[in-house]
Amino acid sequence: MPELDTPIDAVDVDIRAWVESARPNEQLYRDRQVTEIVLAAIGLSDTLHQSLVLKGGTLMALAFGSRRVTADVDFSATVPPDGFDELLRNELDAKLPAAAAKLNYLDLVCRVQGVKRRPKPQLFEGADFPALELRIGSAKRGTKQEAALAEGRAERIVFVEVSFRDQVYAFQELNLGTADVAVQAFTLDELIAEKIRALLQQPLRNRNRRQDVYDIAYLLDENPLDDENRATILATLKEKCRTRGFLAARDSLDDPEIADRAKRDWDTLKLELSDLPAFEGRFELVRDLYHSLPW
Repeated sequence: MPELDTPIDAVDVDIRAWVESARPNEQLYRDRQVTEIVLAAIGLSDTLHQSLVLKGGTLMALAFGSRRVTADVDFSATVPPDGFDELLRNELDAKLPAAAAKLNYLDLVCRVQGVKRRPKPQLFEGADFPALELRIGSAKRGTKQEAALAEGRAERIVFVEVSFRDQVYAFQELNLGTADVAVQAFTLDELIAEKIRALLQQPLRNRNRRQDVYDIAYLLDENPLDDENRATILATLKEKCRTRGFLAARDSLDDPEIADRAKRDWDTLKLELSDLPAFEGRFELVRDLYHSLPW
């Protein structure tokens, strides 16, 4: 089973190219600028750099070239949730100005606008898998929006979610060249295992995870897997499922409800993709991978 102290690979990513590709869409362009600033701020903070591991759609875009548009930024935390919300807010508010300056976004001001605990505050620290939702606001320097930002009333918000007690078995470093800093991120094998776990858990959590089918199939198209990848994915998947209170078996993905749930909202991906493939072909690719794991 992979552990957190295994050798860490470093990957260079061109985050500025990802930001600039959104320039024709004013709101998306601003969101990506803010995302770049947030990631740089995390990289500049020793505490946050060591505590947060990037996952989700932003990782898919930066490290793997996915074209699926996503605005939220998702992390798994490698530390307990106790008191982390205040630490996170204070560290980000301290580092966001320096990050914006390093990135030469001199006219863009960012501040944390709020932190929400999920589940509700009194149950947060005792929950099995609690999460924090941060609201990061931005404004052009010297405008009325900057005053609203200072009062916690920013008009434009980027959401950052931090999940706790997720088991993270392997990560890589993403070098964000423009700020000369890095953030921790899921590896390819970790990302695929996490997304398969989420698919298998749909019936148990009463969730529909259409994006995971698209993402896994995309990763398989772009990254041929060898026997070592498959062995790592399976070992990681089994552990992730075990920590969530259920077991993954050779035939688990054959449960018709899993495909049915993933397909229900498939067409909504058209809002994020200019060319959405048919669900059936994408799910078949995921199922073929699952069956090819060394059970």
